Amino acid sequence: MKIQYCVFVMLLLTSLSYTQTIDSLANYYYKQGVTALNMKNYDDAKDLLKKSIDENESAKAEYQLAKVYRADTSHYSWNISRKHIKNAIKLDPNNPQYHLFYGLLAEDLFHYSWIEFDTIEDAIKQYKRTLELDSTNETAANRLGGIGAERFLKYNNSIQVDGNENPGSRTDLQTSLSTLIRQGRSLTRQIYENETMPQGITAFKKYAGDSFDMAESSYKIAIKNDSLNPAPYLKLASIYEDNNEPLKGIPYLLKLTRLLPANKEAHLELALLDYRTSLLDSAYFEYKKAIELMTEKEKKDFTYNSVKVLLQPYLKDKTDQLNENSLKQIINIFWKLRDPLNLTNYNERLLEHYTRVAYADLRFSVPKLGITGWKTDRGTVVIRYGIPPEVVRIRPNIVRKGLTKTEAKTEIWTYPDKTFSFTDQFRNGEYIYGVPGVSQYWDDTQKFAEDLKITQPEEYHPKYDGPVFFVPNTAAQFKDLISDKYTDLFINYGIKPDEKINKGKNYEYKHTAGIFLIDSYSNKLAENKIDIDSLYGNNEIEIPDSGNLFINTEDLVARPDSGTLSFEIIRDKDKGVSTTRGKFKIRSFSTSSLDMSDIVLASLVERGPEIAGRINRPIPSGKDYSILPNPTGIFSKDQDLYIYYEVYNLAQNEKGSTDFQQTIILKKKGEEGISVGKLVGSVMKFFGANDDEQQIGLTSQYQTKDKESQIYLQLDMSNYDPGNYILTVKIKDNISGKETQQQTELTWK
Repeated sequence: MKIQYCVFVMLLLTSLSYTQTIDSLANYYYKQGVTALNMKNYDDAKDLLKKSIDENESAKAEYQLAKVYRADTSHYSWNISRKHIKNAIKLDPNNPQYHLFYGLLAEDLFHYSWIEFDTIEDAIKQYKRTLELDSTNETAANRLGGIGAERFLKYNNSIQVDGNENPGSRTDLQTSLSTLIRQGRSLTRQIYENETMPQGITAFKKYAGDSFDMAESSYKIAIKNDSLNPAPYLKLASIYEDNNEPLKGIPYLLKLTRLLPANKEAHLELALLDYRTSLLDSAYFEYKKAIELMTEKEKKDFTYNSVKVLLQPYLKDKTDQLNENSLKQIINIFWKLRDPLNLTNYNERLLEHYTRVAYADLRFSVPKLGITGWKTDRGTVVIRYGIPPEVVRIRPNIVRKGLTKTEAKTEIWTYPDKTFSFTDQFRNGEYIYGVPGVSQYWDDTQKFAEDLKITQPEEYHPKYDGPVFFVPNTAAQFKDLISDKYTDLFINYGIKPDEKINKGKNYEYKHTAGIFLIDSYSNKLAENKIDIDSLYGNNEIEIPDSGNLFINTEDLVARPDSGTLSFEIIRDKDKGVSTTRGKFKIRSFSTSSLDMSDIVLASLVERGPEIAGRINRPIPSGKDYSILPNPTGIFSKDQDLYIYYEVYNLAQNEKGSTDFQQTIILKKKGEEGISVGKLVGSVMKFFGANDDEQQIGLTSQYQTKDKESQIYLQLDMSNYDPGNYILTVKIKDNISGKETQQQTELTWK
C-alpha cells in the first residue's frame, strides 16, 4: 500500500509541475506578445500570442490577438480579429471590455465593408451587453446612442414608395452579393436596407420611435457616467429638437454651459432650443455668447457671409463687387429695417436668421466632404424661408426592371404656400435640389427655387417670447402747444379686461407701451416708451357687441417727417406682444395759414383738470379739455358719440374777433343717398341737407376772440341706418376767405 501511495504522489507532483510549466510558458508568450503589440511590432505580436494560445487557450490572449488584427485596416484582418474576440467572449462571457471591443469592431465593419450588413445589429447587441456588465461604461453608452440617433433621423417622418413589380427577397439578396457589389457600395447598402428594414408608415414610425428611445436612454447613461464630456449633452439635445421636444433638451444644455462655459457648441445648441421654445431673451444671450467664442472665420461665416444669401436677390451681381465695409453697412440697414419689435433689446428678425443658420449647420453639414450646412441647397432654403414645418423622407425606391437600380432618397419640404424636394443623388449625405428623373418628386425644384428667389426672396413671420394679441388703436395729430417746430401725436388704444371689473374700478394691467417713428434707413426719429401698471376705471367704455375696453392714451412729440410709425405693447404677465406698424406722415401745421387738427371720435369730452389716460388739450385761452377717445370707431344708440378737433390761425378783424363757419357732412360709405339723422351740441346753429353732395350737412357760424379754437360736438345718430360712415368737417374763415378740412370714418350699429 505504501509503495502504491508513493507512486500516486509522484505522479501527482509530476502532473502539477507539467501544468505549471505550461501556464508559465503561456504566460511568458502572452507578456512578450503584449509588449510587442504595445511597440506596434505586429508580426512578432501575432506569433507570440498564437504560441500563448497554443500552450494554453485564454480569453486575454484571444483579446490581445484580436487587437493585433484590428490594427491592420484590411477587411480580411478585421474578420480574423472578429473571430478572436468571439473566442475571448466565449471563454470569458462576463468581461465588459471584450464586448465593447467587439461592438466597436462590428460598427466599424458596418461602415467599412460593402457586405457587412448585419454587423450593426452585432454592435448594438454588444454595447447593450457591455452596459449590462458595466453600467458606467461611457463609450458603450455613447456609441449606442449614436446608432439610435442616426436611425431615428433616418426613419423619422419616412415613407416608402415602391415601384418594383417583382421585389426580391432577402434570400435573393444574399445569394447575389457579387452582383450587388458591382452596383457600388452605397447602392448595395440601400438595397439591403430597403429589403430588410420595416416597410410602411406605421412600421417606420415604430422603428424611429424605438431608435429614439435607445438613443435617449443611452445618452442619459453617458452623461451620468461622464458629466464633463459635452458630446452626449449636445447629441441628446439635438434629437429632442428633431423630435419636436426642444424644451426637454434645455436643462441638459444649461448644465453643460455651467460645467463648460467656454464650449461654443453648447451655447449655440442652447440658443437654437431656446428660440424654438420662444425663449427669445435667453436665445439672444446664448447666441451672443456663442458668437464671442467663435473663431474669426466662423464668426464671419455666421454673421456676415450667410446674409449674402438674402441680399443676393436684391443686389444681384453687385454683392460680389462691394467691399466688405460697404456690405457690412448694407447688412446693418437690412436687419434694422426688418426688426419687428423696437421695445426689446434685440432684433427678432436677426435672432431668426441666427437660428436658421445654426439649424442648417447642425443638420446639413457634411464634414467628410468639407461642406458647411448653410451653404447647401437645403441650408439656402432654410435661410430664405425658415425651418420647414413639415418634412417627409422618401426611402430609396428599388426597381428591378432589367438592371437593378434604386431611386435616390428624397426629402419633401412643405411650407403653407410652397414645396421643395431634395435628393441624395450621390448617396453621400449631400442633398441637392430635386430634378425630374432623379428625385422621387414630380416637379423641378431647382428651377422653382431660382424663380422663387426673384418673386419671393425671403419669408419671415415674427416670433416673440409670448403670444400675439390685437389692441385697437388710432392716431390723432395736433399742433404742439409749446413749439411750432413740433407736432403732438396721440396714440389711443383699448384693452379688453380678462376678468369682470366693478364699474369705476381701476384695472391692473402691467405692460410697456412704445411709440416709434422710424425713417427709411431705420433710424429712430422719435420715440416714447412708457411702463404702465394700471388702467383707470373712469376711462372704461362699452363697445357694441364687443364688451368693455379700458382706454389709455400716450403721446409722441415729433418734428414733421415721413417714415414708419410703430405702436408696440409687451404685457408683463405672459410677454404677449401687440404691434401696429405702417407708413405714416407727421403733419406740419401752419404757423400763419388756416389749419385744423385731426378729428377724434370720442365717448366723452369734458372741461376741467387734466385726466390721466386721456387726450388732454390745454391751450393759451385756458379752455382745458379732456377727451376720452374710442379707438374702435364703433358706436350705437347706447353709447355717446362725440367729435373733437381744433382750428388754428383764424384771422381777426379790427376788433380782434374771428369769424368762421364750419360744415359737418355725414355720408354713408359707398352710397350716394341721403341719410336722415341729427347733430346736437354746444355749437349747433343750423341743420339741413347739402343737395350738391347728397348727404346730411350741419353748418355753424362762429365769432370768437381766439385765433385757435377747440370744438366738440355730440352726434345723435339714433335714426341712422347701421353701417360705415365718412365724417367730414370743413372750416371756412370768413375774414381771410381760406378753407381747410379733415375727415374720419366711424361705424354705427
